[in-house]
Amino acid sequence: MKFLTKINRQYIYTLSILLLLVSVLGYFVLQRIIINEIKEDILEKEYAIINEIKTKNNTPNVYPIILTEIIDKSERQKATYKKINLYDEAEDEVEPYIEYTNTVKINNWYYLIKLRHSLLDISELAIAISIPLFSLLILVLVVSFVTTIKMNKTVWNDFENNLKEIENFSFNKLQSIKLKQTNIEEFNRLNSTVTHLTQKLQHDYKALKEFTENASHEIQTPISIISLNLDEILQQNLSEQVFKQVITTQNAVKRLSNLNKNLLLLTKINNKQYPIDNNWSINNLINIKIIEFKPLLKSKKIKISYNQDGNFIIRLNTELAEIMLNNLISNAIEHNIDNGKILINISEKQLQICNTGKENSLTNSNIFSRFTKENSQSCGLGLSIVKQICDTHKLKISYKKNELHCFTITSTT
Repeated sequence: MKFLTKINRQYIYTLSILLLLVSVLGYFVLQRIIINEIKEDILEKEYAIINEIKTKNNTPNVYPIILTEIIDKSERQKATYKKINLYDEAEDEVEPYIEYTNTVKINNWYYLIKLRHSLLDISELAIAISIPLFSLLILVLVVSFVTTIKMNKTVWNDFENNLKEIENFSFNKLQSIKLKQTNIEEFNRLNSTVTHLTQKLQHDYKALKEFTENASHEIQTPISIISLNLDEILQQNLSEQVFKQVITTQNAVKRLSNLNKNLLLLTKINNKQYPIDNNWSINNLINIKIIEFKPLLKSKKIKISYNQDGNFIIRLNTELAEIMLNNLISNAIEHNIDNGKILINISEKQLQICNTGKENSLTNSNIFSRFTKENSQSCGLGLSIVKQICDTHKLKISYKKNELHCFTITSTT
């Protein structure tokens, strides 16, 4: 979830709860205010009635609003307010009223005064006032929300642009990251930190890259010298024991040389130093590789079966495409058995290479790990290189074994 989306949702939830609370509370407060006003009006009417009795000796009665009667001293009551329900014959319904009852002494007579006011009018008045206020409050909140969203988009626009710049940043471009300055202090601090960090990482990456390339080059030079010297030693008359020792050493040097080259290759692939230069038909490349490996297949008496159900096109660097197929096919040959077989199946989205071979303890989770091997003659990097090529070029590779050992490459685009 995006940060702005989360803020907007929290804003909506908060405003909705506040709107509900304010509306309910406002309704009851408004109702209380109106009732207090009614009570004041009732007291004013009581004063007018008392004055009329004193001056005119008249007891006004207007049912059911005003009731005035002379009572005995023993029946006098204190001033009270209460809610009652009265039947309205005209409307044929029961209506709620607030009733004020009080006993006053005028000219040595006790008068019971009852004043009533309809509560139905109060509810209608409260609703009539609440609806416009509620609508106005909703309008204010909606305008505030829309305004806030627009302001947030404006404020966060530079942040989004800087985020895209960071996402598109690559160490291989050898260009410093360029982030826009904003008028927000926290964003500028973040930009400064990211810029400083990427510059440091870029410097460290460049230094590591140079070290890796230089170390590989420097290691390859003494390896070549050792190999040449061993070749010259083999030209001399040697005892059988010394000859075997030189051959063993020479094989070890060759493995060391291959290991050095493969580690450098893995580093370059991981650093994306191989630009994608073409769309390749795996079908055509497989045809070429079958011809190239034909002598080796013949020497191990391995039969190869090739089935095409579609043209598998992938976007890949030329050299990496060659390396990927070389490693897969050479692996199928190297770990095969005499008089074995290799099955190659191709569809529009998939390449599968299966081969017969000995039982092993390798699984899909560990076979592509570096230096994982069953054969001591292998440096254990061939399949790791294939996996690295697939991972960096939107391809998925998997391994499965039953009667055959199968490697499947699938396009994820």
